[in-house]
Amino acid sequence: MSKTQRELKALRQQQREEAAARQRARDRRNLFIIAGVIGAAAVAILLVALALNQASKQSNASRLPFQTVSGTIGTQVADEGTPSHIDPSTQWSYKFYPPTSGPHYSVAGSAPVPWGTVDNLVEGQFVHDLEHGGIVVLYNCPSGSDCTSLKNSLTNYVQKLAPLEPTYSEAKVVMTPYSRGMQKKIALVAWHYIEFLDSYDQNAITQFYENHVDQGPEAVP
Repeated sequence: MSKTQRELKALRQQQREEAAARQRARDRRNLFIIAGVIGAAAVAILLVALALNQASKQSNASRLPFQTVSGTIGTQVADEGTPSHIDPSTQWSYKFYPPTSGPHYSVAGSAPVPWGTVDNLVEGQFVHDLEHGGIVVLYNCPSGSDCTSLKNSLTNYVQKLAPLEPTYSEAKVVMTPYSRGMQKKIALVAWHYIEFLDSYDQNAITQFYENHVDQGPEAVP
């Protein structure tokens, strides 16, 4: 091999080594960039989680502490058969109104409705919440300032005061206006139990809730 050939071979080898070194440098830079992106994403996720946790703590700060209640509160209502799902287009006839058990709808997001819901609900919706161990607050009153005051007090209770039950840390209560079978302005309904109230009574509502929450046939959050 001539001197010129050896020099060309050495030059090509040097070029290959330099190219490999540049590639290794690019690979290191890419790794640093990827690590930086992953690190930034992890920090962002942590910050979001902390913010959500703080928001959750703030939203629950006003909630009453949960206390176990002995005995049985309210009036027991006869069972209306094995819980079953019926088509939402079906108008079911219950034996007792307001119903405390029986067939009901099953529609994702609306039967059962999410805990804390305050809306116009039909029986097939809220009976599913009862099956999951929740409490339903029903109210029936004429229009006017008294009715507005009652609704506001009940809404505040449902969304801000109802205790978090100990099993799932949920305030398992929903609320709706309702008229059929309403003996008084307010009815507190649980699976197989009901209690009527003449007016807003935070202590009575809380004791009924603590006595019956998570007592439905399905143990779910």
